[in-house]
Amino acid sequence: MPRLDPMQPDVRVDASGTYCPVPILEIAKAVRSLGPGALVELWATDPGVESDLPAWCESTGHTLISLERRGTLYVAWVRKADGGA
Repeated sequence: MPRLDPMQPDVRVDASGTYCPVPILEIAKAVRSLGPGALVELWATDPGVESDLPAWCESTGHTLISLERRGTLYVAWVRKADGGA
């Protein structure tokens, strides 16, 4: 059955309070456990995620839907590629 809310994440990764490379390692681990097209929400406080996450998505083929700053928290939405790792 399709999700009613297209922005309801399949999993939320809370990497707040950690620093590079932990947020990327944590989202990569979560993505590996999900099926193609899954939606992952990432919470991070490391400003490095602003450059690291888009680069990771580009290198893996996953889609960065959004990345926004909410005070000291960065919230990102990533859609898993159809055949990617």
